[in-house]
Parts: sequence; C-alpha cells; structure tokens
Amino acid sequence: MWKEVPLRLGEKRMPKAPLVQLSNGEYCVPQHYLTYHHTLQSVEALICDIDYDPRYVVFATQDAGGIYIQVGVVGHDNYHNKPSQSELKLLFGRKWRVESELPTSEIIQSVFLAIKKSREHEIRELFKLSLNNSTTTPFNTHIDLPLMAEFYEEPQCHKAPIVAQSAEQQIENTLSRISYDQSKLCLKHVEQRSNGLWLVDIVLERTAGSCLPETGATTLYLQVPDLSMNTLSRALMQEFLRVSDLHVDEHFSYRGFHRFDPNIDIADIADLSQQSRKHELAAHFAHEFSKTNYEIDQRRIPPIQAGPLAQKNRAIIDYFQMATI
Repeated sequence: MWKEVPLRLGEKRMPKAPLVQLSNGEYCVPQHYLTYHHTLQSVEALICDIDYDPRYVVFATQDAGGIYIQVGVVGHDNYHNKPSQSELKLLFGRKWRVESELPTSEIIQSVFLAIKKSREHEIRELFKLSLNNSTTTPFNTHIDLPLMAEFYEEPQCHKAPIVAQSAEQQIENTLSRISYDQSKLCLKHVEQRSNGLWLVDIVLERTAGSCLPETGATTLYLQVPDLSMNTLSRALMQEFLRVSDLHVDEHFSYRGFHRFDPNIDIADIADLSQQSRKHELAAHFAHEFSKTNYEIDQRRIPPIQAGPLAQKNRAIIDYFQMATI
C-alpha cells in the first residue's frame, strides 16, 4: 500500500526508495534514502525550529560562495575595563558554509557546533590571568599564532622558583590571579592520590556581573599531575569548556527534541537507528541507492590545484598507499 510521508524543504525521496515502518507503527523515509537540495529558504526554516539560548542568534544568508550560517552573540565587549557597564552588542563569529546537498540532520548539527564554538570563543576571552601587574587573556583565539611560531623561545618562559608552600597555598595563589566571567574561584578540597595525581575541587561562585548561566554554584573537579599555575590554569579552562559544551548539549533542541541531552538513553537512539537500516533492499532500488551515493561522494571531492599544498597532500596519499577516487 502506498503511503505518503511528508518531507521537509530541501529534501527529495530517491526514486523507488522504500518506506520504513517503525516499531510504533508509523512510516518514515530515513535520511539515507533522501537526496538534498537545500536553499536559503530551507535552511532558514530549519533554524526557525532550533532553540537554545536567546543570547545566541543564528543567521542564515547567501553570497557568491553559497549559503552559510553565522552566530551572533548578544553580550558585552570582553576587553572593556568594566564589561558589565558597557553597552550590549551583537558580536559575530565565523561563517559556517552549508552545502546544498548536506543532509538536513547535518545542517542542524552544524548550527549546534557553531553555537558551541561561539561559546568557546567567548569563554576563552572570559578567562583572565593577572601576571606582572597586568591582566591578560592567555587562552583567547586572537593571539598572533604566526608570531608565536616565529619568536617564541622556551628559555624566556622559565618556571618560577619553587617556594616552600602547602598544596592549598599553591592553589589559592593561582586562583587569586584568575578571574572567570567575573566569578570567584574558591578551593574546596585537595588531595594527592597514591599514583601522584592531585584531585582538586574548586567552587565557582557566580556574581552579579556573570553572564554565563552555567557558572552558578558550580563545583569543578580537576585531576592534575602537579599544582603549577600553568597546569591548574589549563585544567580549569578544559573544565570551563566541558561545562559549556554540556550546557549546549542539555538545552539545544530541534522542534523541542533535545537530541544531544545526556539524559536520552543511547540504547533508544541505537534502536531507532537500527529500525531505519535493518531491512533488505529490493534489487531495483539497491542499484539506484549505490549509484546516488557514489555520485554524491564524487561531488564532495575537492579539486586539487597545482602547488605546494597539492604536493604535500599527494605525499600523504602516497605514504598511505591510498587510491584516489
């Protein structure tokens, strides 16, 4: 019996593609049986069904290079002396290109990733370290990397002489130099395991000037090999990023469904995936399915131009003895 299954904008069913009946009795056309022809209109429609935090505004637009999405962050200038008193701005991140043939699910995930990376950019600037009578943001992404690669010299960064201090004193000395989202960092507990690793519990106390929702009454659990300022700072940054990513995982949704929420059982996800794939393909469609996927793969291969990069990539391909498609 023929059954019509509605598709989203930009989607088209492969010729002779089968319908798949799920365990709940409903029918669907899984994404691997669709071809995609997304336009600015279809991408905008997807974004309209995405919700996260109103501070992160997702735009879609088009230029000579095609469709792209871009996240604008509503916030203060992080380099202002008193960010909480500066006026709100819409600060834009990088452009994320969207191929017209990209599956709908991958476009949604591109928005998900764009928000995560916009937050990471912001978080790296919110980590401030006081050193040599100056406040810096050593993890920000605007530091001149080519300059560092050319002029950074190890001898210029000798570790400070070791001073007899307790573990608590070492940690508190480092925390006194760090500011994150105008929140206060307080040592809660420290202990050294028999394997030499240190377990450090740090409480992040939110203040009135904080802008990140996840910083409220948060305890960070670090596991570090030593208690140097460098090691503690890097471990803290990794925790800030982990907590930020988790916030996006829990609150990002498409049509109200929180796909990346850790509370969603992976067994249920695996079961639904199996239902959409666990069946035999009729011979007349199997050929069409293979042919379509091959053509899509061919179109995704970037053209290789002559020059130093082509030579570098060719050497890698030859090293692994791979056959080019």
